[in-house]
Amino acid sequence: MSISEKYYTLAEELRKNNKYKESIENYLHSILIDRENPDAYLGLALSYKNLKKYQKAIATLKKAEKLSPQNAKIQKELAMCNIIEGEYCIGIKHLINSIKMEPENTDIQMQLALVHEMIEEEDMALMIYQKIIETNPEYIRAYIQKATLYMHLEDYLNSAKMFKQIIKLKPDYFRANLALGICLEKLGNPIAARRYYKKYLKVPSIDDNKKEIFERISELANDLMINDTTLRIV
Repeated sequence: MSISEKYYTLAEELRKNNKYKESIENYLHSILIDRENPDAYLGLALSYKNLKKYQKAIATLKKAEKLSPQNAKIQKELAMCNIIEGEYCIGIKHLINSIKMEPENTDIQMQLALVHEMIEEEDMALMIYQKIIETNPEYIRAYIQKATLYMHLEDYLNSAKMFKQIIKLKPDYFRANLALGICLEKLGNPIAARRYYKKYLKVPSIDDNKKEIFERISELANDLMINDTTLRIV
């Protein structure tokens, strides 16, 4: 093992043990001896990133990119650092580069969709989620994110359809019952909404908003009783 490799190996161990400042010193020693190792630049950039020195991380990643232009991980890290710095267009460009290099990497595709959500390009995000669903029909994260985005856009009909699909694919994802109940209530179907709220409450581990859901079920029941009475009077 060369001296440069020894510094690099030590730097990697230090970084993995969250000793970022110490790792930086060793990465720099390694790079000083061998300026042609893209992994050393990548590791150095990751240490800078963990210390929240994003501009330094970006500058270092650009050097790594020159040495290894087809490295998907470098592209992904360039994307993440630029996004953190608010350079969304540059971040999207690097995410797309990463996807081209690893077209089967669904997590990167999800990240791209999430960035489009962040910059309020919801149609692009929805399109990417749908593409993921079509190519990976068991990838539940895409369904959840798409359903949640529809709800955010107040498209409760499409959101309800997605949450029903989620329940079929993953019955133990109990929060889908709560979300579906909310959508159905918004769509003017309180009977169905109560049914899904009750399903949500059957899970014993729920304790964050249990009281509020119980109260909402009671309110819906009272509303239904009032409506039934009004109909009988008429």
